[in-house]
Amino acid sequence: MSGLASLFSRLFKGGGPKSAVGLSIGSSSIKLVELAKSRGGWRLLHFGMVALPPDAIVNREIVNPVAVTESLKQLTGAMKLSTHRVCSSISGNSCIIKRMQLEVPNAKEIQDQVFWEAEQYLPFDPTEVVMDYQLLSYSKDKRADVLLVAIKRSILETYMSCIEDAGLQPSVMDVDYFAIQNAFESNYPLQPTESAAVIDIGAASTKIAVIHQGVPVFTKDSALGGQNLTAEIQRHLNLPFADAETLKTGASGGAVPQEVNDLTQVFAENLAREIKRTLDFYLASATGPSVNYLLLCGGSAQIPQLSRVIEEVTGLPTQVLNPFNAISYDPAMFTADYVSSIGSMATVPIGHAFRAGEAK
Repeated sequence: MSGLASLFSRLFKGGGPKSAVGLSIGSSSIKLVELAKSRGGWRLLHFGMVALPPDAIVNREIVNPVAVTESLKQLTGAMKLSTHRVCSSISGNSCIIKRMQLEVPNAKEIQDQVFWEAEQYLPFDPTEVVMDYQLLSYSKDKRADVLLVAIKRSILETYMSCIEDAGLQPSVMDVDYFAIQNAFESNYPLQPTESAAVIDIGAASTKIAVIHQGVPVFTKDSALGGQNLTAEIQRHLNLPFADAETLKTGASGGAVPQEVNDLTQVFAENLAREIKRTLDFYLASATGPSVNYLLLCGGSAQIPQLSRVIEEVTGLPTQVLNPFNAISYDPAMFTADYVSSIGSMATVPIGHAFRAGEAK
C-alpha cells in the first residue's frame, strides 16, 4: 500500500506510547485531547477547543485550509502537548464503510479480491480513492468477512496537510465512526449478545453507528445537526449566531424564551424521528441483532430535552455517553463540573486518543 493507505489503515490494535493525542476537526470547531497512560489506566492531561470560521469546512470538506491550519495552530499554541503525534479522522459523504462477505479461495489473495469487489460500491473513480480493509473472520469454507473503508485521496491529503502545516504529525488517520466506537467500548462494557447505537450529534450532521461484538455492523450519516436549530432560533428571534447558540444549549443561565423551547421541541422530535427511521431501516435490511439502547454524544447532544424526546420516540433507553467513565483526571486541574460539561464534545477526540495509544 502507499504511505497514505498505510496511515489510513491503522484501525486496530498494537503496542503504543504513554501519551496519546486525539484530534477532531469538525464542521464548526476543532477539539484536541491528550491522555496519559499509567498502571491505573488513562488520565486526562489536556483538552482544548477552538471555533472555526464560518464555511471553513463545508459538507466535511476543507474549503479554507489556511483558516483550519491557523485555528489549529492557535489551539496547539495554548496547550503544552507531550507529543506532536496525533490521531485524527475523516467523515462525510467522501468516506465509504462497507461490510462484505466474499468467497476467497486463497487467503493470500484477500486484499486483491477485496479491492476488486470494492470498486462496485465506490461512487468515485477507483484511481482517486484510498482503500483499506480489516479481515473480521475467514472460515473453513473459504469465505471472508471484511470491513472495507475507502475515501477520496484528495480529501485525505487536504486534512493531513492542514495537520502537518500546524506542526503536528498525523501518525494515524481514522474514521469518525471508529472513534465513536473506541470511546464507547472503552467506557461501557457491552455483553456479547447486546448491541448499542452510538449517535454523534454534531453541528452539521448526525452519525449513527450500531455496534455489536466489536464491529460497527451498521452506519448512517444524516445531514440534520445542531446548526439547524441554531438557524431556526436566529430566524425567529432575529439574533446573531452566538446568541442563538447560547440560547440553544441553555448556557445563558437565565430564563429561556418559550419560543426557543418550542423550536427545541420541534427539532428534537424531527431528529428523534430521523433516528427511529434509521434504526427501523437497519432492522429491516440487516442481519444484525436488535438495538438494546442508545448513547448520545457530540456537541449538540447537550441540547435540552433531546435525550428524553429520543427515548420517547424510539422506545429505547437513551442517555448521553460519558467518555470519562474510564478516564481519571487531576481535580486540581479539572473540576468535576468542567469534565461533565465537555464530555459530549470530547467523545470523538477521546476515541482518537485511545486509538493513538494503541497504534504502533
